[in-house]
Amino acid sequence: MKILGIIAEYNPFHLGHAWQIQTSKKESKCDAVMVLMSGSLTQRGEFAILNKWERARLALTAGVDLVCELPFGYACQSAETFAHGGIKIFNATGVIDVLSFGSEFGHIRPLNNLAEILVQEPAEFKNFLKLELATGVSFPRARELAIRSYLGHEAGNLLKTPNNILALEYLKALHKTQSTIDSMTVKRQGADYHSVLPSKYLSASGIRSILKDALVHPESATAILRSLDNRLPYLPELLINSFNKNYNLQGDDYFLNALRLQILSHDVHHLRNTPYVNEGLEHKIRDALKIATSLDECVNKIISKRIPQTRVRRILCNRLLELDKESLNLFQADSFVPYLRVLGFNQTGAAILKAIKNQGRLPILTSLKKSRFNLTPLQKKMLSYDCRATDLHNQFYETVYRYHRDYTQSPVQGSPKTWPANQ
Repeated sequence: MKILGIIAEYNPFHLGHAWQIQTSKKESKCDAVMVLMSGSLTQRGEFAILNKWERARLALTAGVDLVCELPFGYACQSAETFAHGGIKIFNATGVIDVLSFGSEFGHIRPLNNLAEILVQEPAEFKNFLKLELATGVSFPRARELAIRSYLGHEAGNLLKTPNNILALEYLKALHKTQSTIDSMTVKRQGADYHSVLPSKYLSASGIRSILKDALVHPESATAILRSLDNRLPYLPELLINSFNKNYNLQGDDYFLNALRLQILSHDVHHLRNTPYVNEGLEHKIRDALKIATSLDECVNKIISKRIPQTRVRRILCNRLLELDKESLNLFQADSFVPYLRVLGFNQTGAAILKAIKNQGRLPILTSLKKSRFNLTPLQKKMLSYDCRATDLHNQFYETVYRYHRDYTQSPVQGSPKTWPANQ
């Protein structure tokens, strides 16, 4: 059995994701699909719009055979840590043959060549990077400008868009770990990342905006969704049966209040041990929390030319979950092997799990009540953050309170494929 691996967030799952799965499976000639998916918090430092089991269920209806959770210690971090953590887990399964990811560019060889340069860091490139950083720009911008100086504008353009950047991090991780997994990319389809304009492939960000607007203005937003019914067949049902019943629009307010209580009840120096906090940023965070009336306002008071919004949101999430720099460094260590937390599978997915059990080198978690006893102390620590994230997601953003759902929820069983075969 040839297995395709995908690292994703599915926040929420949409037609573009279904297209990637079907296209990648066909082009790679793989027999099965395994996905590592962010849990309750995403790489951009935001709580997922639906819980991880509902998102896993949607993926299973679209051709995925096995969905496992990318731990919070990797999922809500920088693009580099997000990608490296996913590749580390895929490597440890011992069964993944091909990694597929979307990109704006859509061609693997130039991306792979650039990834090698970024891993090797030739002296001339490092000098260019040092000069750009000295101007005060953010690291991503400095790296882009340094690549333009070193390789030219076409190579620099590959570092301008979010999916290309994440694609490069996947490729870097494959190189760094000397992985035997092959790689492929498919060109991202449809609207730009934040667009809410009608498109066959609306972005996840656009869908989230429409869904939230549907709760605030149900008549106008529902009309928009129904006008797109032929392009987004699951959205009206999702709105009525899942999102509209379960999503709490006050979640951001609860998040802010919990964060304010935690941070303002400690000395400001307590913030310094949070990942990505440096250069006195702890004072700016504390000052913003004293006066902000919304989560967005708090974030906007902290961002700057060097500190983008996604970094600020990740800092706030890491602080809320009390993840410290030392623990994150331990999770990132080459010697540390995580676990495989199963969220959902079908019959083929069960066969993948059996193969991982025989060939892999990491524990498989299907029931935390039982399998958590097979973990090392550091694996248990990583798992505790996943469970905390789920509890906070439930308390802030869901209407039905289910304490410690990680210990009571069984993996989702696969459903028949209901997505159109050719999109």
